[in-house]
Amino acid sequence: SGSLASTTFAVRFANAVMTRWPDPVNIYTSNAWEYNHGIVLRGMKQVWTHTCDSRYVTYIQKYADEFVNASGVVNIPAAHSFDNIQPSSLLPWLYQQTGMAKYHTAADNIRARYDTIPTNADGGFWHKQTYPNQMWLDSIYMGETFLDQYGAVFGTCGTFCPTTILKQTLLVAAHTQDATTGLLYHAWDDSPAGMKATWADPTTGRSPVVWDRAMGWYAMAAVDMLPNLPAGADTTSLLASVVSIAKALKNTQDPTTGLWFDVVDQGSKSDDWLESSGSGMFVYFLKVAVNRGYIDSSYLTVANKGWTGLQTKITTDSSGVPTITGAVPGLGVGDYASYVSPAPVSNSSHGLCAILLAASEMEAQ
Repeated sequence: SGSLASTTFAVRFANAVMTRWPDPVNIYTSNAWEYNHGIVLRGMKQVWTHTCDSRYVTYIQKYADEFVNASGVVNIPAAHSFDNIQPSSLLPWLYQQTGMAKYHTAADNIRARYDTIPTNADGGFWHKQTYPNQMWLDSIYMGETFLDQYGAVFGTCGTFCPTTILKQTLLVAAHTQDATTGLLYHAWDDSPAGMKATWADPTTGRSPVVWDRAMGWYAMAAVDMLPNLPAGADTTSLLASVVSIAKALKNTQDPTTGLWFDVVDQGSKSDDWLESSGSGMFVYFLKVAVNRGYIDSSYLTVANKGWTGLQTKITTDSSGVPTITGAVPGLGVGDYASYVSPAPVSNSSHGLCAILLAASEMEAQ
């Protein structure tokens, strides 16, 4: 584990979140149980693992209590969306920290939803009710990490959690990971021919763009979930995927800044740009993967270079409160232009999540 000094960016950003949004439901415009809040809180949980500062537990609990009632019912839309499931990954941890039964019940209620998630012809969970047959890399972080935490903390998931995690994680990789480069395209549509989304290759169903943040979600989910998968689980393919992602990131890192481009493999194009949220996710992924022995220690050089670059995207005001700049806003699946045309934003949920996670791991002593 290790510790984080109060002067670290990790602690300063975690504190800045609480200063800017004393009520965590205001972190994002929509007051809901959804991922824009949950990913920032997930970043704060990582700072907590290195500090054990109870204020972070209180803050995360305050958010949960807006949506989880006394009997453990979660106020979440009926229609399936992994974006709405994501904060639920904090419930098993909240149960551990507080011993409050309602968080256990709430987690049980979320687990039950997985029995009715619509699946495509290959058994892949739809990203959302509104996107039939589509699997997105984002889904793995938003949806499978809950099962990982649920299985690890409660031990009542049987084979369902590890089996589902591996099936979903490997299925989407099989259809999005480039065999040559190791890069992962954003999404895959398994709809029948003639019914696929406009962005999907008519034959393979694969989307055309390697978006840094989508790849970041997948990479972080992989290293977060691997330690909790039971001894009997066949993790060979997932570990191989982690190795090929690391190699791909080493090959696409901008040699000047250490950052990665918004569209990872198109950095030579004049309108592609160096993006902070995906870069932070990659730094976290590489550092954790090295720490856990999934990849060679030489990748620390890549992580360190990325961390140096990421710090150039931090500005600090006169009172010492930091801001993370240069993140691409939330996006759907599309063509090249749809990823590079939005203007970069500051202190977005995605940027905050990435800087909190990257800083926690790079600064911990």
